[in-house]
Amino acid sequence: MVKTLFDLNFILPLLELALAMESELTINQKPTSSKLIIVIIAMILLFCCLVTVCLIGAGLLVFSTSSSIISQPTNNQPDSFVKISVDKDGCGVLREEIQGTSSVSSITWVITDMNGYSVLERNAENEYQYRYFERGTYFVKIKAWFNGAYHQISDEVIINCK
Repeated sequence: MVKTLFDLNFILPLLELALAMESELTINQKPTSSKLIIVIIAMILLFCCLVTVCLIGAGLLVFSTSSSIISQPTNNQPDSFVKISVDKDGCGVLREEIQGTSSVSSITWVITDMNGYSVLERNAENEYQYRYFERGTYFVKIKAWFNGAYHQISDEVIINCK
């Protein structure tokens, strides 16, 4: 087994030895050089352990602080909005011009089934009306790219295609 600075079973006997040697010394006695070297080595090891523990603690503190800052969601929602409505036949969807000051891009029709599964995502940049081709009931909304993510920029409507 390799002895490391973190192995207390390795460090504690050295400290006990150093303390025992120190208590054996009296004012009139001079320590032998080998005893003095062991005491110095034990103190250096203790110092290294304390420094290592402090550095690890500081690193964990910095990491936990920075990761909590990074993982906080941004509240940058676009102020752009587009009104959509269901066409007379109940299956087509109409959209108006985008309103608001946020510069959004990649305008997309999003059609989901009643279970919430996306069945179609289609470019709506220059398309102001769309009719879905499958029979059934679906939710329709519009999303757009803003500040590194897609955001919903319309209300959701329900279409019923026959």
